[in-house]
Amino acid sequence: MAQLNYYIYANDINFTYKILKLKNTKKLQFDLLQKKPLIKINDIDIFIHNSALTNPKNELYKDYLLKTNIQLTKQALLLAKKLKVKKFFLISSTSVYRGIQKDRFNERSRTSAKDPYSISKLLGEKIANRFCKKNNLQFSIFRLGNIYSGNEKRKWSRSNVSILQQWIDDFRKNKTLTTNSFECLRDWTFLTDIPNVIHSIIENNNNFKILNLVSPHILKDIDVMREITKNKKLLKSKNIKAIHNASYSIYLDKIKFKNWTSPKKAIRLIKRVNDEKT
Repeated sequence: MAQLNYYIYANDINFTYKILKLKNTKKLQFDLLQKKPLIKINDIDIFIHNSALTNPKNELYKDYLLKTNIQLTKQALLLAKKLKVKKFFLISSTSVYRGIQKDRFNERSRTSAKDPYSISKLLGEKIANRFCKKNNLQFSIFRLGNIYSGNEKRKWSRSNVSILQQWIDDFRKNKTLTTNSFECLRDWTFLTDIPNVIHSIIENNNNFKILNLVSPHILKDIDVMREITKNKKLLKSKNIKAIHNASYSIYLDKIKFKNWTSPKKAIRLIKRVNDEKT
C-alpha cells in the first residue's frame, strides 16, 4: 500500500520480518492487547486489521489462539473508534467455508468453521459487523484465500509457509514436490495483487460488506506443480481424497482491478528473483 502513495502506520509487536523502508511508512510496535494502547495519531482514513495467530502447535494452544484472536479484533475496533477512522477493513479468511465439502465457495456459501483459527475469524466477522453498525462505522470484510509470495520464511510471523512456497523450496533442493491429491482445487492469489485490489476498492468507493478477496485463477495442484517442474519423477500425490479449497467472488466484475497474476507468471517471476540471489 505504501508503494501506492498511501501513508502507512504499520503495527506489529515483533516485526520479525522485513518491512519496506519507505518515507511514507512509519513502523509502530505497541501491544494491541493492552487495555488502552498508548497511541496518538490523527486523520486516519482507513484502519486495516490483519493481526491474528494462525495454526495451533498443540491442543493447549487452541483455546489461547481463539481467545487471543477475538480479543485482538475487539481491541482493533475500539482503537478504530478512538482514532475516528472513516472505514474499517477486517481481514478474514475463506477457511470459514471449509467445514463443508464443495468444489468451490463464494460469498453466498454457507459458513462452517471447525478449527480454532477459522472459528476465531468467523466470530471476528460477527463482532465487527455488530460493532460497526452500532457505531455507524463503514466496514468491509475481506476473506483471503490461498496466498503465496515466493519470499516466505518460517521465522516470520506465519508459523507455516504456503504450499506453493513449500514446493518451490523443495524444487530448489531437488526434492519431491508432494500434495495430498493432484486433483485438489485451490484459488491461487499472488500476494502483491492484494494491495492493488484494496487500492482499487478504495479509489472506486466500492462498499462490499463481505468480499472473497481471491484471485480468479483456480487450478488443480498438479497444474501448478507442473509450472514449477516438468520432471514427473519429482511430482508425488499421497492419493488422499481431494479436499477442495477453492473460493471465488460473485463480485469480481465490480472490482476494477483486472491484472491478477497467474501462477504461471508468478512462478516465473519467483524463479528469476531466486536466480538473481544465487
